[in-house]
Amino acid sequence: MAVRVQERRRRYRASIPGAGKGSYQKKYDRAMSGRDPQAAIAAKCLDCMYWQRSRIAQCPIVCCPLWPYRPFTREPARDTPASRKKRKK
Repeated sequence: MAVRVQERRRRYRASIPGAGKGSYQKKYDRAMSGRDPQAAIAAKCLDCMYWQRSRIAQCPIVCCPLWPYRPFTREPARDTPASRKKRKK
């Protein structure tokens, strides 16, 4: 079964657009390594928005659990439980 999962991931990675230094494939690799949660969020948002970085800032899916953590936006600090704790101190 692990071989089938690896093959599906390989095929999916090959379908991701981009090449070179800023490749979305590299971001996908970092996300799949399990060591970079920010890369995982960015990869999921890019995947959801058809690998178009500019569409992430206009994401209409406000009920998505990752919406407050969207990358590539110029919004002020997100209102999360962690940020509320910092403001109270």
